[in-house]
Amino acid sequence: MSEPTQDPTPDAPQGEVEREGTAFVQVTRRRAPRFRSFGLTGLVVAFVVSGAIAITTPPSDGYSQQALFGYLFCSLGLVLVLLGALVAVLVDRRTGTRAEPRRRSGKRSGV
Repeated sequence: MSEPTQDPTPDAPQGEVEREGTAFVQVTRRRAPRFRSFGLTGLVVAFVVSGAIAITTPPSDGYSQQALFGYLFCSLGLVLVLLGALVAVLVDRRTGTRAEPRRRSGKRSGV
């Protein structure tokens, strides 16, 4: 019939065969928030709020509705973009998952 097969490395434990020239690297990926999307969300909110205020407010002495919209959009845009970036930083710190250092196993030849 057939002869029993022999293990190629008899002194190595079962399942742990070392191959020369290979290296195994375990890497942990960390999910981080997208700062650009948080900033753009703040900009869109500033656009909507500025538009709503400019439409509902009657023109005053020397300022038209378009000028009011422009001033509000610039000022609210700056504040809300910075606020969105701050929220992104806080979410990034809140997740608490830090990248772990790489762990190597196996032999590397030629390095």
